[in-house]
Amino acid sequence: EIVTYADSKNLALLKEHCMDFLSSANKIEASEKVSFDDMPSRLVKDLMVAFARREGEGLSEGGALSTMRVSQLRKLAHEKGLSVDGSREMLIDAI
Repeated sequence: EIVTYADSKNLALLKEHCMDFLSSANKIEASEKVSFDDMPSRLVKDLMVAFARREGEGLSEGGALSTMRVSQLRKLAHEKGLSVDGSREMLIDAI
């Protein structure tokens, strides 16, 4: 419930923290206790990014934008003089 709330209110850091928690949890236990029935597809993508980040997949030197943490994306946007507000997707599009 928290992750869908964070998504609906565009709370990127809370959503990322929830995804990090799910990616670090016991996967069998999480699949039994967490309902994914009403989870929008964009959240499934965010969960897969959290898994990839946790396992170090797809990370090049300097990191791919798609696997960077929200705080890293905001720092990069700030360095380029762009807005640091918004979701992960909005930040990636702006950069």
